[in-house]
Amino acid sequence: MAPTAPPAAGVRTPWEHLPPHVHAAVADILGAAVVHATTQPGGFSPGTASRLRTAHGHRAFVKAVSAQVNATSPVLHRREARHTAALPSAVPAPRLLGTHDDGTWMVLVLEDIEGRQPHVPWRQTELRRVLEAVGDLASALTPAPVPDAPLAAESLADQFDGWQRLLDQPAPEAFDPWVAARLPYLAELAAPWPEAVAGDTLAHGDLRADNMLLTDDDRVVFVDWPHVVRG
Repeated sequence: MAPTAPPAAGVRTPWEHLPPHVHAAVADILGAAVVHATTQPGGFSPGTASRLRTAHGHRAFVKAVSAQVNATSPVLHRREARHTAALPSAVPAPRLLGTHDDGTWMVLVLEDIEGRQPHVPWRQTELRRVLEAVGDLASALTPAPVPDAPLAAESLADQFDGWQRLLDQPAPEAFDPWVAARLPYLAELAAPWPEAVAGDTLAHGDLRADNMLLTDDDRVVFVDWPHVVRG
């Protein structure tokens, strides 16, 4: 994976620093020992994100994290494993090859995708390519293959109810005069957003340039699926 988006501020754990039992679990999933690993930069998790090659020449991508390092990351990995396993084959996403979960270490073994991230700032040709792929993604994920995914109207309330919260607890001195004079209008304008996001489509929930890969065969592959919502 070649990064062309600004890297997220995470500190990765190299594959070589994982405990032997995690190495063994990944080898069992892949059917051969790992002989080469390349740590991928970026991301927000303190865990491992590495491209692997086995003794049989097979490739895979591994994500692994310990609850002793970060209690939240294994929860996100478990969600991602569940969501990824439920994606239809038509969805352009890495296939889940297997998992290892011993209560402390949570490991995902995924299909390795050869590609690069879109450039940031966005380039017109790449943006059009991604927007078309997002439209196709919505079609492929309707109806939602994870029917109990969180509802968008509930999960996104903190982000979209902001104008109403400002109106309920005004602090006029903190606002630009234009905003202060129009708070009621802005809150009214935003109020119908829950209806706008209602539906039965599974949305990725975290689409950013560094969660996409552009491949040489003109695909857009969407990675990292822990934050899905339904709407």
